Amino acid sequence: MEAEEIYVNREVKMQAAAFKEKRGAPANKGAGDPNYENIVLNFRNRDQPKSAHSLPKNQVPSRSRPLSKSSQVPHWLHTALLSLYILLTLVCIILLALILVKNLETSQELLHLKRELSNVSLLVQQCQKEQKLSREDILKNITAVKKNISMVQDKVQHVNDNLKDLSKDVSNIMTNVKKIFGELEKQANKPTP
Repeated sequence: MEAEEIYVNREVKMQAAAFKEKRGAPANKGAGDPNYENIVLNFRNRDQPKSAHSLPKNQVPSRSRPLSKSSQVPHWLHTALLSLYILLTLVCIILLALILVKNLETSQELLHLKRELSNVSLLVQQCQKEQKLSREDILKNITAVKKNISMVQDKVQHVNDNLKDLSKDVSNIMTNVKKIFGELEKQANKPTP
């Protein structure tokens, strides 16, 4: 509402200044006079009703207040800010490029590490296979040695049995030899006729 009043008042001031110029009066004559300001502020457009403060439909509102020289941004500040924005953008682009390069290096290192890990895993698998094969060979050798040991034990047992039989035979032979010697002595002790 205030902006609309200011806009209407501004338009009225411009009309009043133009009217005074046509009459030959200086435009700034009543600028310092408070009565003049009051007259200008209270003046309304004829088409506008007393209670309404809206703009006509065919007019576009301009800024409610013009910027003063002290509140306007200097051109060099605008240029400096634009330069800072461009510099910040360039720094961001450079940082992104560095991150991408570092990411590429890291990914290459990870690929190299992955290859090394796969090589190590292949070596471990080969070692496990070789260990399994050697374990199987050792188990086969142990089984063969057990068989050989049982065969040797069987042969030793057989030899022991044979030795027992042989000792019985030797003792029988000794007994028979003693009998033969005993009979030979008896015959030798008998007088011969």
